[in-house]
Amino acid sequence: MKEFDTIILGGGASGCMCALSCNNGSVAIIDNNNKIAKKLLVTGNGRCNITNQHMESSFFNTNIDNFLCRFNYQDTLNFFEKLGLVCYHDEEGRFYPLSNSAKSVTEVIENALEQRKVKLFLNQSVIKIEKKEGKFLIKTSQEDFICSKLVLALGKYDEKLLANFKFDIKKSMPSLVAIKANVSRGLTNVKVKDVLVKAYLNNGALKIERGEVLFRENGLSGIVIFNLSSLFARNKNYEGKIIINLLPKYDKKALLKMLKARTKINLPLSKFFDGLFVRSIGYEILTRARLNENKNCSDLTKEELEILGNLIQNLEFKVLGHLDNSQLTSGGLDLNNFSENLEAKNIANLYACGEICDVDGLCGGYNLQWAWTSGYIVGQSL
Repeated sequence: MKEFDTIILGGGASGCMCALSCNNGSVAIIDNNNKIAKKLLVTGNGRCNITNQHMESSFFNTNIDNFLCRFNYQDTLNFFEKLGLVCYHDEEGRFYPLSNSAKSVTEVIENALEQRKVKLFLNQSVIKIEKKEGKFLIKTSQEDFICSKLVLALGKYDEKLLANFKFDIKKSMPSLVAIKANVSRGLTNVKVKDVLVKAYLNNGALKIERGEVLFRENGLSGIVIFNLSSLFARNKNYEGKIIINLLPKYDKKALLKMLKARTKINLPLSKFFDGLFVRSIGYEILTRARLNENKNCSDLTKEELEILGNLIQNLEFKVLGHLDNSQLTSGGLDLNNFSENLEAKNIANLYACGEICDVDGLCGGYNLQWAWTSGYIVGQSL
């Protein structure tokens, strides 16, 4: 049996930050992956959007100002600068490594963990956790461990694994994920930019985003859709609808005027939208309008133009669930279980940080900032 002062279960962003911020004797990380911080490699499309200068609780599902004021985005940048990481930010306030490679982030973390002499136990799944006589006993797929202080940085809440501890939890749901929807095959891999997208739950709840959408086979994707998926995830129900306004720069009157002008094009209706949309988008609109595509553009009536205009500004898709590979999980351990230092109120020396907590933010570096913030606070508290 291996013994340490502190053991951190999970070698993701929060677990690594916790280890690097801890000054409590010997520290070990146990992770089921073959590499620490592995999930960082796919964040920000492989660039790792480590934080955002527009950092406040309004981007999260709950108020975490009392945590952010103790370790905010500037603290994150200062921390990584000391590790040798150089960053820059884009016009949206998102910070990336200057190399534009997530590997730069994982490399400086690995270097720092080595200097800190943190022991890594990889490719090990945690099977059982219990507390006896003031010590935590951890059984993995390979060996047994014992420690005085234990940190839960597992990412996803495992009810069976934590059965020995009585926590209030919020049901977990995939979030920041592509949405399964009734997308026609012809739209597959088509991308539309600067569109206004509204997500509606069946109970009437609404969330609006503007940006880029990618049509996938049987679904919708892109940052806009990921952010909208949080509405469904936080309500624990992927049922509702997505409505896309393809031309939000036009109000209804201006759009109809523009469409009326296009009727002067002496072409069959099947080519009416050429030059305005890619042909597959145009075909989708015409198909939904149920108009004869062999009809001439000049023969479109006022009523038919209104039908087309309404579809352009209200292209509706039924939400049928979510696709695979979510970026995080909404739900988890209720923060009311923990003190201001994220120590369990009813279990001394047991802490939690990162995604396992019921804290989730939008795309843009917010979830990583919660990982850095919570990991740092726990590390300093050990």
